[in-house]
Amino acid sequence: MAPRMEGWQAALDRIPGLDPAAGLRTVAGREESLVRLLRRFEALHARDGARVAACLAEGRPGEAQALAHTLRGAAGFLGLVEIQASAADLEGALRDGTDGDPGPLGGRLDRALADACAAIRDGLAE
Repeated sequence: MAPRMEGWQAALDRIPGLDPAAGLRTVAGREESLVRLLRRFEALHARDGARVAACLAEGRPGEAQALAHTLRGAAGFLGLVEIQASAADLEGALRDGTDGDPGPLGGRLDRALADACAAIRDGLAE
Protein backbone atom coordinates (compact mmCIF):
# COMPACT_ATOMS: atom_id res chain seq x y z
CA MET A 1 0.00 0.00 0.00
CA ALA A 2 1.37 3.42 -0.94
CA PRO A 3 2.04 5.95 1.76
CA ARG A 4 -0.42 8.80 1.95
CA MET A 5 0.75 12.22 0.75
CA GLU A 6 2.32 13.18 4.07
CA GLY A 7 4.34 9.95 4.08
CA TRP A 8 5.75 10.30 0.59
CA GLN A 9 8.58 12.61 1.58
CA ALA A 10 9.85 10.05 4.05
CA ALA A 11 9.54 7.30 1.42
CA LEU A 12 11.41 9.45 -1.11
CA ASP A 13 14.16 10.11 1.43
CA ARG A 14 14.73 6.35 1.75
CA ILE A 15 15.51 5.84 -1.95
CA PRO A 16 19.31 5.52 -2.25
CA GLY A 17 20.85 7.97 -4.68
CA LEU A 18 17.69 10.08 -5.03
CA ASP A 19 17.86 13.84 -4.64
CA PRO A 20 14.18 14.41 -3.79
CA ALA A 21 14.47 18.18 -4.22
CA ALA A 22 15.80 17.76 -7.77
CA GLY A 23 13.06 15.29 -8.64
CA LEU A 24 10.38 17.53 -7.19
CA ARG A 25 11.69 20.53 -9.16
CA THR A 26 11.18 18.52 -12.34
CA VAL A 27 7.50 18.00 -11.55
CA ALA A 28 6.83 21.47 -10.13
CA GLY A 29 6.67 20.15 -6.56
CA ARG A 30 3.90 17.61 -7.23
CA GLU A 31 4.84 14.65 -5.05
CA GLU A 32 2.20 12.39 -6.58
CA SER A 33 3.67 13.02 -10.04
CA LEU A 34 7.19 12.20 -8.88
CA VAL A 35 5.98 9.03 -7.18
CA ARG A 36 4.15 7.95 -10.34
CA LEU A 37 7.22 8.63 -12.49
CA LEU A 38 9.55 6.80 -10.12
CA ARG A 39 7.26 3.76 -10.26
CA ARG A 40 7.35 3.97 -14.05
CA PHE A 41 11.15 4.29 -14.00
CA GLU A 42 11.39 1.12 -11.90
CA ALA A 43 9.07 -0.76 -14.25
CA LEU A 44 10.97 0.32 -17.38
CA HIS A 45 14.58 0.44 -16.24
CA ALA A 46 15.15 -2.01 -13.36
CA ARG A 47 16.75 -4.53 -15.76
CA ASP A 48 18.81 -2.04 -17.76
CA GLY A 49 22.07 -3.15 -16.16
CA ALA A 50 21.45 -6.70 -17.37
CA ARG A 51 20.47 -5.37 -20.80
CA VAL A 52 23.73 -3.44 -21.07
CA ALA A 53 25.71 -6.53 -20.04
CA ALA A 54 23.87 -8.66 -22.60
CA CYS A 55 24.61 -6.16 -25.36
CA LEU A 56 28.29 -6.19 -24.46
CA ALA A 57 28.40 -9.99 -24.25
CA GLU A 58 26.81 -10.17 -27.71
CA GLY A 59 29.26 -7.69 -29.23
CA ARG A 60 26.89 -4.73 -29.48
CA PRO A 61 28.74 -1.93 -27.64
CA GLY A 62 26.89 0.80 -29.55
CA GLU A 63 23.55 -0.49 -28.29
CA ALA A 64 24.96 -0.75 -24.76
CA GLN A 65 26.11 2.86 -24.99
CA ALA A 66 22.67 3.96 -26.20
CA LEU A 67 21.02 2.15 -23.27
CA ALA A 68 23.39 3.83 -20.81
CA HIS A 69 22.63 7.20 -22.42
CA THR A 70 18.86 6.69 -22.13
CA LEU A 71 19.20 5.54 -18.54
CA ARG A 72 21.36 8.56 -17.70
CA GLY A 73 18.70 10.93 -19.03
CA ALA A 74 15.75 9.22 -17.38
CA ALA A 75 17.52 9.01 -14.03
CA GLY A 76 18.68 12.61 -14.19
CA PHE A 77 15.19 13.84 -14.97
CA LEU A 78 13.89 12.24 -11.78
CA GLY A 79 16.77 13.20 -9.51
CA LEU A 80 18.22 9.69 -9.32
CA VAL A 81 21.70 11.17 -9.23
CA GLU A 82 23.64 8.03 -8.36
CA ILE A 83 22.16 6.10 -11.28
CA GLN A 84 22.65 9.13 -13.52
CA ALA A 85 26.35 9.39 -12.61
CA SER A 86 26.95 5.65 -12.94
CA ALA A 87 25.24 5.53 -16.33
CA ALA A 88 27.16 8.61 -17.52
CA ASP A 89 30.48 7.03 -16.51
CA LEU A 90 29.60 3.79 -18.28
CA GLU A 91 28.38 5.65 -21.36
CA GLY A 92 31.66 7.60 -21.50
CA ALA A 93 33.75 4.45 -21.14
CA LEU A 94 31.83 2.76 -23.94
CA ARG A 95 32.13 5.83 -26.14
CA ASP A 96 35.87 5.89 -25.48
CA GLY A 97 36.34 2.28 -26.53
CA THR A 98 35.60 -0.07 -23.63
CA ASP A 99 33.93 -2.50 -26.02
CA GLY A 100 33.42 -5.67 -24.05
CA ASP A 101 34.43 -5.14 -20.46
CA PRO A 102 33.17 -2.09 -18.60
CA GLY A 103 35.05 -3.23 -15.51
CA PRO A 104 33.71 -1.92 -12.21
CA LEU A 105 31.48 0.62 -13.98
CA GLY A 106 28.93 -2.04 -14.92
CA GLY A 107 28.81 -3.34 -11.37
CA ARG A 108 28.45 0.16 -9.97
CA LEU A 109 25.48 0.81 -12.25
CA ASP A 110 23.91 -2.54 -11.37
CA ARG A 111 24.17 -1.81 -7.63
CA ALA A 112 22.77 1.71 -7.97
CA LEU A 113 19.84 0.41 -10.04
CA ALA A 114 19.15 -2.53 -7.75
CA ASP A 115 19.21 -0.43 -4.59
CA ALA A 116 17.06 2.40 -5.94
CA CYS A 117 14.56 0.14 -7.70
CA ALA A 118 14.13 -2.07 -4.63
CA ALA A 119 13.45 1.02 -2.51
CA ILE A 120 10.97 2.31 -5.11
CA ARG A 121 9.16 -1.06 -5.18
CA ASP A 122 9.10 -1.37 -1.39
CA GLY A 123 8.50 2.24 -0.38
CA LEU A 124 6.26 3.46 -3.17
CA ALA A 125 4.20 0.34 -3.86
CA GLU A 126 0.65 0.93 -4.96
